[in-house]
Amino acid sequence: MYTNKQKEIVRSYGKWLSNMDWDIFSTFTYRFNIREKQNFNIMTKLERYLKSQSLSFRMFWVMEHTSNQFSTHNHFLIKGKGVEKKIEYHLKEKGLITNNFKHLDYERGASMYVSKYICNKNINYNYIESK
Repeated sequence: MYTNKQKEIVRSYGKWLSNMDWDIFSTFTYRFNIREKQNFNIMTKLERYLKSQSLSFRMFWVMEHTSNQFSTHNHFLIKGKGVEKKIEYHLKEKGLITNNFKHLDYERGASMYVSKYICNKNINYNYIESK
């Protein structure tokens, strides 16, 4: 699946992320089939929205294809009180999700989980921080 160099990149991202303090690991699945470019645009707008809320937060997100390969969903690592609720609000307001999300307390393995597809083609991800 991955070359040795790509495996090292994935491990490095996982290690880097696991050295940070996170509160929540979340997964959001869209109501509709959302392709890679649409997902990236949605996430860019979400990042702008969160920054406009004057929240202190840190977030890493990664897009993943659904098992049918026709759509995408996102995984998040989140640090900051109530940020996951702001994400829910924004995506629901846009009509993109209903109750297709899950929030779990962060556990270290989540850092490796969100890193696993970083070297795949057509995968988008980003780290943002706002103080």
